[in-house]
Order: sequence, then C-alpha cells, then structure tokens
Amino acid sequence: MRQLLMSFLSAAFITPSGCDLWSSELVCLHVISDALIALTCYSMPLLSLFFVQKWRDLSFKWIFLLFGALFVAGGTGHLMAILTLWYPVDWLSGMLKGLTALLSVFAAGVVVTSIPKAIALIPDRLEMANLNLTKEIKEHQKAEEAIQILKAELEQRVSDRTAAMTWVNEQLQKEIADRKRAEETLQLTQFSVDRSADAVFWIGFDAKLLYVNDAACRTLGYSPEELLTMTLHDINPDFPETAWNLHWNVMRRCGSVNIEAHHRTKHNRIFPVEITINHLQFNGKEYHCAFARDISDRKLAEKALQARQEEFSSLVSNIPGAVYRCACDNYRTMSFLSNGIEAISGYRASSFIKNRTHTFASIIHPEDRAIFEQTVEKAVSLKQPYIIEYRLLHQDGNIKWVYDKGQAIFDEKGKVLWLNGAIFDITERKEAEVERSKLMASLQESEERLQLALAGTDQGLWDWNLVTGEVYFSAQWSRILGYGGDEIKKEARSWFHLVHSEDRAKVLQVLKQHLTGKTAFFETEHRMMTKSGEWKWVLNHGKVVTHSQCNCNILMIPENPDETHNFNSYKPLRMTGTLKDISDRKQAEDCLRKSEAIAQQKAQELELTLKELQQTQAQLIHTEKMSSLGQMVAGVAHEINNPISFIYGNLTYATQYIKDVFNLLSLYQKLYPQPLPEIKQKIEAIELDFLKEDLLKILSSMKMGADRIREIVLSLRNFSRLDESEKKPVNIHEGIENTLLILQNRLRARTDIPEIQVIKNYGNLPKVECYAGQLNQVFMNLLSNAIDALEEVYREKNGKSYLDELGLSSTSLRGGPMILIRTELIEENLISIRIADNGMGMSEEVRRHLFDPFFTTKPVGKGTGLGLAISYQIVVEKHGGNLQYNSVLGQGSEFAIEIPLKC
Repeated sequence: MRQLLMSFLSAAFITPSGCDLWSSELVCLHVISDALIALTCYSMPLLSLFFVQKWRDLSFKWIFLLFGALFVAGGTGHLMAILTLWYPVDWLSGMLKGLTALLSVFAAGVVVTSIPKAIALIPDRLEMANLNLTKEIKEHQKAEEAIQILKAELEQRVSDRTAAMTWVNEQLQKEIADRKRAEETLQLTQFSVDRSADAVFWIGFDAKLLYVNDAACRTLGYSPEELLTMTLHDINPDFPETAWNLHWNVMRRCGSVNIEAHHRTKHNRIFPVEITINHLQFNGKEYHCAFARDISDRKLAEKALQARQEEFSSLVSNIPGAVYRCACDNYRTMSFLSNGIEAISGYRASSFIKNRTHTFASIIHPEDRAIFEQTVEKAVSLKQPYIIEYRLLHQDGNIKWVYDKGQAIFDEKGKVLWLNGAIFDITERKEAEVERSKLMASLQESEERLQLALAGTDQGLWDWNLVTGEVYFSAQWSRILGYGGDEIKKEARSWFHLVHSEDRAKVLQVLKQHLTGKTAFFETEHRMMTKSGEWKWVLNHGKVVTHSQCNCNILMIPENPDETHNFNSYKPLRMTGTLKDISDRKQAEDCLRKSEAIAQQKAQELELTLKELQQTQAQLIHTEKMSSLGQMVAGVAHEINNPISFIYGNLTYATQYIKDVFNLLSLYQKLYPQPLPEIKQKIEAIELDFLKEDLLKILSSMKMGADRIREIVLSLRNFSRLDESEKKPVNIHEGIENTLLILQNRLRARTDIPEIQVIKNYGNLPKVECYAGQLNQVFMNLLSNAIDALEEVYREKNGKSYLDELGLSSTSLRGGPMILIRTELIEENLISIRIADNGMGMSEEVRRHLFDPFFTTKPVGKGTGLGLAISYQIVVEKHGGNLQYNSVLGQGSEFAIEIPLKC
C-alpha cells in the first residue's frame, strides 16, 4: 500500500502544472472555493446520517448512505484540486474522479430502480403523515387549552397574591400610622402632664420625689433637679415624717384620696393647695401620683362669700320690714323669710319655713284672702310686679295692716319658680287714714265753724254757687298760689284754667261724680300754676251743701263756658271746700318712691345672693357628703372583704375535713357494728345521723351566706366610686345592679308591705363614658324615691291606705308593688334609662317644685330635699343629658334619664 501511495506521488504520476503561471488572487479564489465545496460535501453525509438515525422507520435508508459516500468522494476531489495547485498529482486526482464517477453512476441506477417503489409508498405515507399531523394538531389544541387554563389560574393566583400583598401593605401602613398616632398621643400626654396647670408629683415608698412637672417647679420656685433631691416633707409642712408609713398603708387600702394641705416654696411662702393622691402600681413597684392645685383664689372667694353672707344677714336685719321668698301656691309656703316678720306678726320666721300646717296664708285676714289671691294671680299672669295692702292676724289677736310688694321669678320656660317680695307694717298709716276720715266727716258737719276756723289756718276756703257760677276764694286760698285778693276772677273757669293740663280731665271726672251723687264728697290732688309760673301740688276737698227740689240748670266748668247740665232728681245748688298746699308731702312721697325703688333693687340683689348661697350650699353639702360616703363605703367594703375571704376560703377545706371525719365514722360503724354502751349512749344523745345530715346543710348555707356577703362587698366597692374625678367607660347595667343589690333589703317583703318586684328590661347598650360614681348616686336617689313612694301607698292610717284617704282608685297596685327599669339606645350617641313605679304618683304642686333644692315631701328627718336637685345637676350639667319625669296622681311616676355615650 505504501508502495502504491509512493508511486502516486512519484514523478511518473505527476505532470507539470500550469498554475505556476497564475496570479496569487486566482490561486486564492480556487483554494477558498474548493475548500468551501469540500466542507459542504463533508457536512451533507453527517446530516444524512443524523436524519436516518432520527427517522427509524424510514424506507430506503441505504440510498441516503450511498449519497453520503458520493458527497464524501466529491469533497475529497475538491481537496485534491487544492493539493494539485502546488503538487501536480494528476493521476491520484484522476483516480478519485473516476471513483466519484462510478459512485455517481451507481447511485443514479439505484435511484432509477427505486423510484417506482417510492412512488408506491407515497399515499400510505401521506395518509399516515396526515393522521399524525391531525393527532399532533389535537394534542397541540389540548396543550393550548391546558396552557390557557394554567394561564388563567396563574393570573388568578397572581391577582390574589397581589390583592393579599396590597392588603398586607395597607395593614402595614395602618399599623405604622397607628404607631405614629400612639407615639404622638404618648408625646402629647407627656407634654400635657409637663405643661399641666396643676402640679404633678410622683412619690416613692421613701417619700422621695421621683418626677415633677413644670407647674410644680413654677409654683414652688425650685428647678427640677432640686426637687428630685427632696422629699414630700420638704415641701409639705403639714405632713410629718412620722406619719408617712401610716399614710402609705392607708393609701394602699383606699387607693385614692382628696385632701387640702399647704405647700412651702423655695422662698418660704406657704400657700393652700388641694391635693388628689392616687396609689398606683407599675412594673412591680408602688408609687403615689399626686395632683396639687393652688386654691389661694378659692380660699379668698370663700372668705368673700362668707363676708357677703354676713353682709346679706346684716342688710336683711336692717330692712324696716320682712323680706321673703315663697312658693306660688295657696299656702304661700316660705322657703326664706327674714326675722322682721316677728315684729309684724308676732310669729318667728322659722315657724313659716316649709311648714304646711302653720302657713303664712293662714294669718292673712279671711276677708282679704280672696283679693290677695286675685291680685297675685293677675300679676303673675301678666308677668308684672304686684302691690297690695291687706290685714294680718297678729299672734296677740290684734290686726296689723301691711304693704306687700313682690314679683314672680320665672325660669327659661316661663314657669313660676318663686315669689320674691317685701312686707312693711302700715298699721299706723291706716289708723291715721281712719282718723282723717272721721275728722273730715266732722268738718263737713260743721261747715260754718270750719269756715271760721280756717280763717287763721294755712288752708284756703272756696264757696261755689253752682247756679250762677260765681266762686268765692278766701285770702288764704289766693296766698297759697301767690296771688292777691283781687287778682283772680270770681269764676269757676278762672281756677280751672290754673289746673295743670294733665290733671284737668281727672279733676273734672271727680267733680262730675260728686255732683251727680255718686260720691260722698269731692277730693282730688292736682297741680296748679302759681303767680310765679311754678307748679304747686294742692289737695282740693269739697262737698255739695245745698240742694233743690225743682228742676234747674247747673253751670259746670267744661272748656265750653256755655255748657250746662240739667238735674231732675239730684239738684246741687251750692258747693264749698278747702284748698291745701301739699307740695311738701308730694316731695316726701317722691322720696318714698325713690326709697322703694332702692329697696326693690336691694331686694333683687338679695334674691340673687340668696340663690347663689343656696346653690353653693347644695354643692358643698353634696361634695362633702359624696366624698365622705365614698371613703366610708370603700373602707367598710375593704374591712369586710378580708375576714369574709378568710371564711369563704376555709369553708371548702372545712367541708372536706368534716366529710373525711364522717367517712371515718362510717368505717368504724361498719367494722365495729356493736359499739360500747357508753359510745352508743353518746351517739343517741347527739343524734349522730341527724348531725351528719344537718351539718353539711349548715356548711352549704354558710357558703351561700359568704357568697352573698362577697357580692354585697363587690357592689359596695363599685358603688363607692362616688368621688372619681375622671370620666371612664362603664357598664350602665352593672351600676344599676350594684344599686339594686344595696337596696335589696328594702325590696323584701315586710309586715306592712309585700315584696317589691323589680322588672328589668335591659337593652343592648355599649359602654358609656361618664362619672360612674355620680350616676350610681342618681340611680340610688331615683330607686330610693320609688321605694319610698310604694311604701307610702301601703302606709296604714285608721285602717285606710293613702289612696283611700285621697279618694283615688288603687288599681295600679292590683299586681302588687313593682319597679320597672328599662334601658335602650334611642339614637346613635344617646341612651335612655327609665325607672318607673306604680305608686301614688305626684300632684301638680309637687311636680312644680320637684327639682328645687331643699324641697321635700318626706317627713322631717327622712329627706333633705337635695336628692332630685343633685341628680338633675349630675345628669344635665355634668353629663350634658336630660332628666325628665311623667307622673299621674294615683297611677305612678316614671323618671327618664337620657345621656350621650361620650359626655
């Protein structure tokens, strides 16, 4: 083989080539072209081989292999063409081309012979290919449907995941916002405490100051660093160090207390403070949190109030009469009456205060009561002051004339609250008037003697001829007006023109009444012009002294001088009288009216002062009472809770121990059925079988009693929140239940009254932000009043009930005494609590004064008259709510409380 190859490469096989004469560009063209063709020819067999291996059921595979060999031979020929460019091995190249030609001829023959067979296979192949293609199309559609389903599921999952991520993001943003608000609230709270107007102290167990705010530093004059090195005793001179441990233990039990003390500043100034101390636990440690408020201004106000009270008492005692405030009723029930009434009536002022037996109306003269009532009722209906003169029955039997001037006081709804006024003794003036009447009668009877007597007096005489119109004026009459004896014409119109224009109509009317016989005499006070042009008040008094039985015309004094009047039955002919200067008296009356105006103004000021005093008194009484009651109830509840907890806790063990002893006794009886005679005798003596049965019942009843005491203690502790100064969200139903538990003893049946049924109809109420202790007090007042009303109905008197005494039907009590409590949410931010009873109800008079301070219908010593007034103040003023009532006499009463959820 080697020799054959060498022979191919020998010179004998190599012929000279003409490529040596080619240019380099032509050589490169041949080399690149042949190389690319060779590369293509070599790649085709590889692709054919790959195709045949992948299509395993392919027919005529050897044809593809044959064509692959043909491409290899062709590619090798092109490589030989490149080689012959430098090595002219033409023989080798020719032999390769011959081999290629043989393969080509062979391949062409094979293809010619295989074409008929291939044509025969085409329909089957096409049908199979079509089936495969259809199958692939269906699979492709199924795959697309599956892809669409997966795509929809994927999109839904993406959407759900996106929504979940969005919700999580929103929650995260909300939590961040809530945290920011919480931080801001905490910062604001800290800022509020630091900037609070009241001084705030945190005190440790050793009385050291642990925290102070700006107000504490400002009021005491220390810096925060200085205060934090001090103790409570350094700033509170009223608090000795020896009492600190006792105070700490007391505060542990009470929890909160409100006291008044003094603080000492850095400059040794001592000032009064009101301190609210709370005992708190935080992180396992105990503290006192104290809020101190400077009450120097309040102390000054209290001193000023006391001074005003003393001034009021002094002013009232110096008034020449009696000042009063009474109800607008038939009894004139007095709520205030000054001591001046004793000098007028002989009775002490205290005997009329809220007294329905001995009333002020009972000492008014029977003949004057009707006109008194009418005058007051008319003035009240017109909302005007009233002035009336009437008689009083003195304690010694005498009769006193009084001058009563007063005015009704109305509320904003136009309802009469009180009658305020003053009473003055005018007995002397009335006696003087009587004497004056007697004197005038005596003077009329002796006209001639009066004329002579008046000649030397300060009264002027006039004599009027009613027929001719001539008038005689005495010299004194002219001197009163400043005229000479002949300066005034002797005519009626002369003096009539001197009368003031505003008084002429009145003078003419009085004169006509006397001339027509309607009055016994002519008397009037009017103004007349003097010669100097001034006006002077005069008293003109006269009487017809001569009559005629014949018909005649009488000349009168109208503006028309020719006007006459004809008298048929009463024919006056002559009239005489006197004229007296009363200017001094009129000036005195003007001064009196001014004094009355000043007195009225003072009375109004006294009324306002009295009202303020009553309100202040009611508030002080309520505050002190509630504070003391809260502390007492809390202390009692705490003291009872400790021993009852000990008893309650040991009852379980005692019961178990006794059961164990009884089991041991039973075991002994089982093992030793025949005991000794002494033991048998002792068993019979103590009744062992009964003892075992009854002892367990006793322990069970003791446990029930202990449970009952614990419930009462819990109610007392809840009810003792009377002095809480902060509003808290509370359960209204819990407060009602606690109040009912405290009043349970009054609800039970007794000998004089059956059991009071309590029907509760509670609605679904949210917690209400309010003063829990104060609302508990309202519930206590309303429920106590309802129980009192039901007890009053069953009060026995001479075998008859209260309703029988009034002549009313007691159908409302056929079902027995009962109290209905109903709660409901009537609006989005408003709740209603209704407490009703089927007692005797209230009269109109009681309803008018229901919420007045110190007004009560209960016997002396049983009620203070402050319950409903304070309840109204708590509901309306403290909680911004409304307290209403509905009552019908003989059918019962209902009180409705309406308060907002957030006051």
